[in-house]
Amino acid sequence: MQVDILLKIAGVGLMVTVICQVLSKAGREDMATLAAMAGIILVLLMVVSLAGELLAQVQAIFLLP
Repeated sequence: MQVDILLKIAGVGLMVTVICQVLSKAGREDMATLAAMAGIILVLLMVVSLAGELLAQVQAIFLLP
């Protein structure tokens, strides 16, 4: 498994957590929610790209002549 992808996801999680905490302490809960949503979307895009690569590899395995 690719460790760099896991580290990227963990890094995004840490950054989003810090940003949300800072925004919540500043009284900007609405912006904190938007930051959390942006982090979730970013991680989902990473996972979808990995799933696409996985499906391409499975297809290549089973469609070999």
